[in-house]
Amino acid sequence: MRFPASALPAFATCLLLSVQAAAVEAAAPASEAKPNPKITEAEANKWLKLHEQTASDAVRFKRQEHGGGCFDSKRGWIVLFGSNTHGKEWTNSPLIFDVAEMKWTRLYPNDDKSTYKANAEGLPVAGEKGDHPWAMHTFGTVIYDPGRDEMVVCIYDSHMAPGRFCNDLAAVWGTVKRHPTWTFSFATNEWKPLPGKAAHFFPNAVAWDSDRKAVVGYGGSGIWELSGEPRAWKQVPGSPLCGWHNNAAYDSKNKAVLVFGSNENSNDMIVCRPEAKENRKMPTPGARPPKDQHCPMAFDPAAGRTVVLVDSGAGEAAKTETWLYDLASDSWQQLADATLPFACGMNYTMYYDPTNKCCLLVTEAPAKFGRAVTVFALKVDLAKVKKD
Repeated sequence: MRFPASALPAFATCLLLSVQAAAVEAAAPASEAKPNPKITEAEANKWLKLHEQTASDAVRFKRQEHGGGCFDSKRGWIVLFGSNTHGKEWTNSPLIFDVAEMKWTRLYPNDDKSTYKANAEGLPVAGEKGDHPWAMHTFGTVIYDPGRDEMVVCIYDSHMAPGRFCNDLAAVWGTVKRHPTWTFSFATNEWKPLPGKAAHFFPNAVAWDSDRKAVVGYGGSGIWELSGEPRAWKQVPGSPLCGWHNNAAYDSKNKAVLVFGSNENSNDMIVCRPEAKENRKMPTPGARPPKDQHCPMAFDPAAGRTVVLVDSGAGEAAKTETWLYDLASDSWQQLADATLPFACGMNYTMYYDPTNKCCLLVTEAPAKFGRAVTVFALKVDLAKVKKD
């Protein structure tokens, strides 16, 4: 079909509006999370391949190893946000996976780097309206606050500064006066920066303390909390006991933030209870998983265990082992049947789904396994764990 030249601008405008409307409609809030029958019927203690992207999918993308995300428990959505950046990649749209529908959607087209600027307040913004954050590494610094129904991103990407990785924003970087903590409301689909000075956790992790309704950040400049009303960052006593590339999860059973992994490779479990001024490495006298860094990590309240994935082996023999940590007994247990036949590499995208009572992992296998973004599900049943 051919259109006369005079009609092309109007057609393009209509097409753009249709795409934008579809994107917003796709991300419109659902009434509530729904169970997924495939997960309900899945065998316990084994990873189930829930969805693998194919050429026919409406939304396809490469998983961003330096990106993170959170789980919107109200709607049953995995929400990825983060980019590999380095001056080569500019993903700054949330990517949403509806667990019940098993479908990915993109909230808005990624903003061109030409739109990146500092606004009137000196904040870094992107998009034609200047209402989106820049693309950035996020690692383990993204959480979902269910009370406020929003995503909180506790980082700014130091790699966007001119020099080692990126010179594309050399003229813009120096005009930024303040890098904020960004929040995204799922009710309104709007990004908003928090006022005040932000704590910075590049390249570390945060966890959501569901009992005290606080974000706990671990690493970099120290241990910090985002809490109170209005919310503000405050530093708490103690210094990080690991290097960067750590990850964190909140153990709601034992009311503790657990931190695992380090750029130096580690298999120590760190326990942090800011309110009790506790910050220590656990002695863990028994078996431990292999030493690793940037590990997928999530607390499973149904099992009362923290699920941690670690890479082992190398080359063709590389694999991902699944381990369970019990803080009460300071002990590890491997799920031998939940071993993936490839290494996950740098991965901060594993979450607990309370509706389906399972862990959800977003990964991308090597070329010999298809190199497609894949969502896996794992139901842990301690009564069915094989004994050594």
